[in-house]
Order: sequence, then structure tokens, then C-alpha cells
Amino acid sequence: MAALAELEVKRLREALAAASPAPVPAPDAETAPDTPVARPHRVVKAKASLPEGIVPAARSIWDIEEEGPTPESAAALSPAATEAPRRPSRTKTRVLGFEAQPAAVVPLFEGVDGAPIAAVSAAAGKGYAMFPAGWLVVKDGPGKGASFALSQGVSQIGRGTDQTVALDFGDMAVSRQNHAAIAYDPVTHEFHVGHGGKSNLVRLNGRPLLSTETAGDGDEIQIGETTLVLKVLCTPEFNWSTYEAEGDGHDMAIA
Repeated sequence: MAALAELEVKRLREALAAASPAPVPAPDAETAPDTPVARPHRVVKAKASLPEGIVPAARSIWDIEEEGPTPESAAALSPAATEAPRRPSRTKTRVLGFEAQPAAVVPLFEGVDGAPIAAVSAAAGKGYAMFPAGWLVVKDGPGKGASFALSQGVSQIGRGTDQTVALDFGDMAVSRQNHAAIAYDPVTHEFHVGHGGKSNLVRLNGRPLLSTETAGDGDEIQIGETTLVLKVLCTPEFNWSTYEAEGDGHDMAIA
């Protein structure tokens, strides 16, 4: 029985093999002929019909989309065409012995030791004075080189900004208000200096100023570490009163 069953299985296998088609051998890559590959077709959109009374444009957007770039437009869009022509480079030369010097302000005034005098910023105001009678100039100490115009009447000297001679340069020995005063008398055309009753003494030409004294051209007033020198313009010989009375000498009489 076992032999008959095996024989029956063998016959069934042969029958199945005869009924199935034979496998097709795969073509060789070297000998396979070139066959065209099917490409997907482009879907062309249908143009919608225009309403009555509307004339179609000479060139529609569909025509622009279907057209390819022209050689002229391709050349215009190329990077080489958009780049500006380069200028020929120039070789830089430098003459030996003529090195570039750093920019600096050349000091016009120097001190006794040769060191330049530091510039002091101008005080707030017009920058000029009308009809000055003289000037007080800081000769030594903080604010060296600063000048203050003096006119008729009393000019107060102090550290505050409201003073006529505002010595706000860092000398804390100077009081804020009315440490001293200088006055020009338009009648006698003389200057008078007085102290303001402060604890720090005021010195005139090195001597303590205890009362009002007359000051002349070149006299020095010392307050703390600051030394002021008086430069007189108006004198009995020349002053603005006599100058205006006499005229400028260029007046002409018109007949």
C-alpha cells in the first residue's frame, strides 16, 4: 500500500509540472535591445471660453507658459551677463620715508616747561562781550588760559555758574558765590578789587586783601590755587565814553 501511494504522488507531481508553463529566462543586460521607455504625457489644460463681447488678448498666459525660454532671455539671465565688468586693479605704492602721521591738534601755546597748555571749553554765552573795560585771565591753576570780559559795574568772582567770573574748574578753595569782586568805575576809569568775607583769603600781588584796593594792568589776584591777572583796556586816556563823544574820525559833513 505504501508503494502504491508513493507512485500516485509521483504521478500527480509530473502532471502538475506538465500543466504549468515553463519560466521565461531573463534577458542579459549586455545583449538586451534598447527599448523606449514610456514617459507620462503632459496634461494640457483646456482653455475656458470667453464671454460674448470680450476680445481675447493677443497673447495669453497659456501661451507664455507653454513657450520655452529663448536664447536671448537665457543669456540675459546668466550670471556672467549680470556681473559688471571688473576694473583693472591698480598696484599701490608707498614712498619710503613718508609714513602716514597720526592726526593730532598742534598746540599753539606751550607752558614754561614746554608742555602744551590744555584747551578749556568756552563758557556758555554769546562768546563775545560788548564794550569791555578789561579782562581777567587765569594765569595759573585749574582753568589756566580762560579769560573773562569785565564791563562797567561790579563783577562777582566765584565757582558758581551765575558768577561773572565763574571759576568752575575744580578749585574747591574758591567759594561758590561772591568769593571776591572786581568793579570798574566809569567816572575815574579805574578798577577796584575787594574780598567777599570768605574764610579763604584773597591776595592781591601776594598780599592779603583785607579791604577794597585799586588794581592796575598786570596785577594778580590769587584765590586758592587759582591766580588771575588783570588786563586793562579802558583808561582815562581811552574809554568808551570819550570814544563815542569824539566819534570815529571818519564822519563827513554833507552840505
